Amino acid sequence: MLLCIAAGTVVGLVSSLVNPLILLAATPVLAVGVWALRNDERALWLLILVIGIFPRFAAPVKLGVTPTFLDLALLMLAFTWVLSASKQPLQLRNVPITLPLLSLIVVAVVTFVIGLPNGALTPLILRRFAELLFSLLMVFVLIALLRDRAVLQRAVRLMIIVGAVSALIGIVLYVIPDDLAIRLLSALGTFGYPTGPDVLRYILDDPAQMQRATGLWIDPNAFGGYLLVCGCLTLPQLFTAKPVLPRWLAIASAGVMGLALVLTVSRGAMLGFLCVAVALGVARYRRLLALVAIVVALALGLPQTRNLISHFAEGFAGTDLATQMRLGEYKDAFKLIERYPLLGVGFADTPDVDLYIGVSSMYLLIAQQMGLLGVAAFAVTIIMLYLSALRARRWIWPDDAISAIWLGAFGSITGALISGIFDHYFFNIDFHNSVMLLWLMVAVAVSSQLKTVKIEPYGN
Repeated sequence: MLLCIAAGTVVGLVSSLVNPLILLAATPVLAVGVWALRNDERALWLLILVIGIFPRFAAPVKLGVTPTFLDLALLMLAFTWVLSASKQPLQLRNVPITLPLLSLIVVAVVTFVIGLPNGALTPLILRRFAELLFSLLMVFVLIALLRDRAVLQRAVRLMIIVGAVSALIGIVLYVIPDDLAIRLLSALGTFGYPTGPDVLRYILDDPAQMQRATGLWIDPNAFGGYLLVCGCLTLPQLFTAKPVLPRWLAIASAGVMGLALVLTVSRGAMLGFLCVAVALGVARYRRLLALVAIVVALALGLPQTRNLISHFAEGFAGTDLATQMRLGEYKDAFKLIERYPLLGVGFADTPDVDLYIGVSSMYLLIAQQMGLLGVAAFAVTIIMLYLSALRARRWIWPDDAISAIWLGAFGSITGALISGIFDHYFFNIDFHNSVMLLWLMVAVAVSSQLKTVKIEPYGN
């Protein structure tokens, strides 16, 4: 009775201070949080779910700062892992990217501090930079969890399913009437989402142009990057003899994600996906090459895709406005890098009024903020990752179950790196969800080759 009275008093007090609807919505969130705190694998599942379904959700109540759902999920994962870390300690010397990744973190901190005089240090910039560092450090926690092959298998299965669900949400919001889509997305304004007609995105933000699917990611290019990563992870599961989930579900998931990726009209993500599909077909799954040929032939021949093909052709020719604007950004970025080549200008602002931070290329953005030293640290991290893959290939290749996960993870990273030539979100502090997604896949790639213990395919 005393417990019920105390609970009723707290609920009544909170209801009088904030909107009762917010309290009602917070109830299942708190329940999920308590459930995830039971063990670190559940917290990992929650992280995967938040990245895919609630990528830009912010807490409706300000606590000095406004944490996002992703911030809370990462903190919960770190907390639960610390409590169980003594059971499975991680030997960092066994992780091939330990030194270069730590070097990347050090360079980020140094350039951030050096760049503080260039602009005002707002709470938003400080929080987003802290999120970047936290995402990089969490790679080691994720590797510690995912090196257990059973956990790795379940995590990959969940990433594919969540990717399909996120893609389905994007397709539904794309095909329903615009007024209804605007109302549904604007209803998320309480969680930090934009509201009004601008929630629908078009090429060049012109309603006369093609609409672009965004799902719940707000930005169509970031949504395309997410679908690229999850789609590449799924492709080997279509052909391996030992998939991590039923083959029909893998095929359906790949189809839904592929359709949603096309609807984003994200040329960088689609190009990255196509390159990875061809590479996987050449490396192991020959039937994938036939599937790619059929899809490309349909895209070139169907009248429904004529505008999309034309949009691609204009991009390669450099004749459309979006490409010309991107080329202008590249030119300005090179000017900034030429003036501040070694350590960049940091993450706050530039010291020169004629320059700015921001360019549609992940590599140029890193060079702007962290200089060529930052680009080198990032490049060495990726190179060490791929060199470790070459060494592990001998024992991974004969195992169909683990090699499918391994190839899917490296395919996802490769697709993200190709997309990064034309887009910036995979290493942009304004896109914490995309940054975390990339480093989650790095953790999957590293973990899939740390041990030779076989995993059981779905149904065994």
